[in-house]
Amino acid sequence: MDKTDLEILAILQKDSKRSIAKIAQDVGKGISTVHDRIQALQKANIIKGYTVVLSPEQLDRETLAFILVTVRYRIPGRKTVLSQREFCQEIAGHPLVQSVHVLSGEYDVLLKVRTKNIEEMNHFIVDFLRELPAVDKTMTMFVMDTYLDSLELRNLSNSI
Repeated sequence: MDKTDLEILAILQKDSKRSIAKIAQDVGKGISTVHDRIQALQKANIIKGYTVVLSPEQLDRETLAFILVTVRYRIPGRKTVLSQREFCQEIAGHPLVQSVHVLSGEYDVLLKVRTKNIEEMNHFIVDFLRELPAVDKTMTMFVMDTYLDSLELRNLSNSI
């Protein structure tokens, strides 16, 4: 990967709908060269996919919380020890969960959850999450205001 690849990645992160012709113009390379580079970045799984960023406020998902979870790995009645990966995969399937992260330290897992209101968040925590036999304890932090929420990997040009 060279400086041109990083420039292409930075452009695509800002606007994944930008045409290859415009990207080629921006990086000073030919269209076929840029096309081939993008294909190579996709094949190498550096570009994992393209997505649309939705407005949670416009789609009735205004309430955001981060939930720390301590996992009980030995569940009564279960012969095998629960794996952290198995627990995370189960949680990741819930439609209100936006991200699941394995942690080091006092808590085992961090969840990012979006709901339409506090009542729906309460239902998620009390009636779903805490009912899972693997959940030992939780700590919920409600987001009051957001100043940056991005998937962008910034300052890529300093990576080489």
